[in-house]
This record gives sequence, C-alpha cells and structure tokens, in this order.
Amino acid sequence: MSSEYVLEAITITKRFPGVLANDSICLNVRKGEILGLIGENGAGKSTLLKILNGIYPYGSYEGNLMLEGKELKFSSPMDAMGEGIGYVPQETNVLQNFSVAENIYMSDLKLLREKGKKDDGSPFVDFKAIYGKTEQLLKHIKVNLDPRADVRKLSVGQQQMLMIARALATNPKVLILDEPTTSLSSSDVEGLFEVVRALKEKGTSVIFVTHKMDEIMELTDRATVLRDGKYICTFEKAQYDRKQIIAAMIGREISDLYPRRKNKPGEVVLRVENLTVAHPYIANTNLIENVSFSVRAGEVLGFGGMVGAGRSEVCMALYGMMPIKSGKIYMHGKEVHIRSSQNAVANGISMVSEDRKHYGLNFMWDIQKNIVISNLKAISKGFFVSRKKITERAAPYFETMHIKAPSLGTKVANLSGGNQQKVVIGRSLNTEPKVIILDEPTKGIDIGAKSEIYHLMNQLAEKGTAILMISSELPELLAMSDRLLVMAEGRVTGELPKEEAEEVRVMELATVTFKREKKQEGEGN
Repeated sequence: MSSEYVLEAITITKRFPGVLANDSICLNVRKGEILGLIGENGAGKSTLLKILNGIYPYGSYEGNLMLEGKELKFSSPMDAMGEGIGYVPQETNVLQNFSVAENIYMSDLKLLREKGKKDDGSPFVDFKAIYGKTEQLLKHIKVNLDPRADVRKLSVGQQQMLMIARALATNPKVLILDEPTTSLSSSDVEGLFEVVRALKEKGTSVIFVTHKMDEIMELTDRATVLRDGKYICTFEKAQYDRKQIIAAMIGREISDLYPRRKNKPGEVVLRVENLTVAHPYIANTNLIENVSFSVRAGEVLGFGGMVGAGRSEVCMALYGMMPIKSGKIYMHGKEVHIRSSQNAVANGISMVSEDRKHYGLNFMWDIQKNIVISNLKAISKGFFVSRKKITERAAPYFETMHIKAPSLGTKVANLSGGNQQKVVIGRSLNTEPKVIILDEPTKGIDIGAKSEIYHLMNQLAEKGTAILMISSELPELLAMSDRLLVMAEGRVTGELPKEEAEEVRVMELATVTFKREKKQEGEGN
C-alpha cells in the first residue's frame, strides 16, 4: 500500500444472487482528506461501504482492505470500529427508548461501569459520567443536543446528528458518512460541514457519500465515481466540472433536470379545513394547528418549511397515520373521515412516505409483491390471488419506474436505496389515486433517477392526479410546484403562487416564530 493513502479498497468484488454489486472496485483515501463517493442508485456505493464497515465480513467478498499499511479482515462492524472506521448509515438507526447520551455510549461498557460498583461487586451505570462526557463531545463537535433528551422526541434531522455524534465518539481515523444531509435543515447542514472541515484539519479522513452536486463541489477534495458496480474515475478538486461529473455518473448528459409542465389545473379534488393534530408525547400541545389548504386536479402543491415544521405530520394525518384532533377533509366536495391508511386509499389518497424502511416496504418480499399489495382487488377473485395477475399488474410499474433489478422476483432487500424508493412509488401508483402525497420523493435518489421521477410527476399531473409534494431541496420544490404552501412550527405561514415563489421569500416564511400561549407553558421543547 502506498504511504499516500490511509485507507485502500483493492479490487473489491461482491456478489449477491443474480447481482454483481461490486466488480473489481478500487477506492483510496488520503489522510485528512474529504473524499466524495458518488454514483447512481445501484452503482455499488452502499455495498462497498458495508464492506468497509464490516457489515459484509471478510470472506464474503473478493479483494483486500488496507488501513495504514495493515490488511483488514473484519468479522463485524465492531471490528471496523475498533480499527478506527466510523460509519453513519443513510437510514436513521437510533434506540428510541433511551436518551441521547445512552445512544452515544451504549457500546462503551468501560464508561458505563468505570465508576463504582455495588456491594456485591457487580457494575452499574454511572449516568453522571455518561452525561458529562456526552456534553463535552457535543460541545466539541458543535452539535446542539441535550444529553438527557428522550430520543423519541427528536426530529429526524436531530436523530441524524445524533448518529454522527455517536460515530465521532470513537475518534475514528476514517469517518464514512452515507447521505448525511438528506434529513437535515440548511442550518444543520452548515453545522455538519463545519464539523467535517474541523475533522479534516485534525487529520481525520472522511468519505462523504451524497447525490447533491452542490455538496460535492463545496465540501470535497476529490470525488470518486462508481457506475453499474464498477469504478469509473476520480476527479481532483481542480478538475471539478458539474456536467462532466454528472455524465460520468450516469453515462449520459441531462440537459433539463426540471422538465416543464403545460397542463392547467382543474377542479378542486382535496380540501382541508382547520386540520389540528395533537402532539403524541407532550400534553396540551399540538403538532399541527389549524392548517387549511386545497389542491386541484393536475396541480402540484408544494409544502415548504424547515425540518420539524410539521409538513410530514400534515400528510401523515391525511393518510391516516396520525390521529386527527379536529378539522375537516373533503374529497370532491364531500366530507370524508380518515382514521387509517385503508380509509385514505379507499377515498383515493395514496402516499409515498419519507421513511420507506418503516412505512413503505416489506423487505422479505420481492418487487412484484411489494407493488401489488396496495391493491389486492386488482389481482384477486374472492379469496384467491392470481399469480399471473400479480406479474401483469406489477410489470408496467417495474418498467415505468426503470427499477434496476434482474427481475420482478428480486427481493427488495437486495436493491439499492434509490431502487427501493422507486418500488414504493410504484406501490402507491398501483392504487390509482386521485391524490398522491410525495414526502421527500427524491431523498437518497441520484440525479438520473430524479429526472425520471420529475417526468413521472408531470405525466401524473397531465392525467389529472392531484399531487402534494414535500421537499427539503428548495430548488426542486420551486421548480416542480404550481403553488407553494409554507409552514413553520406546525402552522401555515404563507401561500405563494409559482410566479411569486422565490427562495428568499420562502425562507422568510419558513422561519416565522409564534408566541406560546400561557396554557402551554412548561410543556417542554
């Protein structure tokens, strides 16, 4: 191994049944470098990261890993952590019933037991030591979290920052960040970048995986491109050219990322009046307060706001995933009562959740079963399900969504995150909805797949489907929406037609604060 590199992956090959995920891939990282790792969904990035992290143990792949001149033969993620490799996965993975501090140091048994024993000699948890060390760590890495906070009450973005803090607690030589900004607000992203740059200054190497070209251009020192399971090339900072990098990623140029839509919205399909949703954990507090809006046939209504503004909660309530405290919902002028996702689907509402891991997929099933399960009537007669109809029903969505897999019989667990997202969208479309809710539909999706989803949205709108779209990527939201509803602190702060929706105006509305009513004092954060 060259002394120039702290970590090297040499001709890594990894096979799954019917899939060659990594084909002789090479990757190298210099000390104190921020290396961008980019490629389309299905390019092999996640598989390579899991090899580097020990999730796929030595012997399950071909090739070699080297760290500071030493060959690595991990049997588990704990081995990788012990050798100095920290890993923050794309999917949120925290212990919901514990505090921030316990999440960070759960695996550090020495810290948990180091101060004091009971009379019988058995160890017990020293919470004072845990909270103290956590406070020092969070202050050092500039993460604004309370060590004693209940993780269940944290937003998705805060949970993401918690996972980063947990990885940094081990003082890694190489830190792997897999799509770390997908759930973060703009201020959280800035804070993360400060942390990453500080790590670089201290000599820590960072592998930064992202689909966002702006982040590659701004943060990284080099960028390695994978495509179809193979190493394509590495760009030095001085060679960065946005079009060339995108062309290397997808093998073609995309001239118009946000396609224009010519159709005109029709009649009102969905109308919501004074929707209020109670907080599930904090008494006398509402997550959503008197939210009203409407969306027309063939219209894309965008929801803008910061992380935690309440956008997802509004849509989850409309889909029956959160109980509605008060308010009314109308479909085509008729009041409907939605208490479950089955009620929502029956009334013509479908949803693509931000969290596909928990709400979108059955990972033990294949692609076609995941798609057709949303509409059993279309594939069954009485109590009997037709295998032929399952395939016939799923095949058009498989083709339309350009899902990269050997066949409809491929298990969803073997797909990349982006292709899993495509399956979720196909599953929602299979219900033939009048209103479809897209909550962060391009989260963790590469540029090529984003373009495909934007074209699909336009096709749906042209057919008269009403679309509610939540996105934390403001350029995407502004480009794809016909109107924009902006929220802050669980309330609507403004509604903007497309011609008035500018980034500055949206951010002004997204950062509005409200005074707390006296009855809510002492309710918590």
